[in-house]
Amino acid sequence: MEADEPSPRPFGVSAEEAIELCREWMVYLGAIDTVASTGQARSLCDLFSARYVVWVINDRGNLDVGPIETAATLAASDGRSPLIFLQGGVRPVAQQRADALGVALLNYHARDGSLAGRSKLGREVVRSGLADGRLRAEGQRESGDAIS
Repeated sequence: MEADEPSPRPFGVSAEEAIELCREWMVYLGAIDTVASTGQARSLCDLFSARYVVWVINDRGNLDVGPIETAATLAASDGRSPLIFLQGGVRPVAQQRADALGVALLNYHARDGSLAGRSKLGREVVRSGLADGRLRAEGQRESGDAIS
């Protein structure tokens, strides 16, 4: 079953709308069982599927190392792969840490409906999707890393 690419949101998104938009991206990329967290699970992550645990950061600021280390730690204890969707930028040290810890960083643009990888694994996800259930660090592309 193929899902449609998420449509642009010309007026942007609220925090809750961002979670739904990122859930749509997860389904489009192949993780069709992705759901929004509810109850106590919401304090740990925003979305999850059988193989992935996902955080959505709807701030415009630059991502720092803290959320990446938290995502990597929680995902490792759970046995799933970590992904972080973000609206803002990524500090170079945070990108390096995401690459070292195996965290996929995905930059979503609600207004134009595009998605770009901001870490090695993020670029791999944009290029190859999530259908096989594994995030791989080898064979990464450094360019051509956007969907729009």
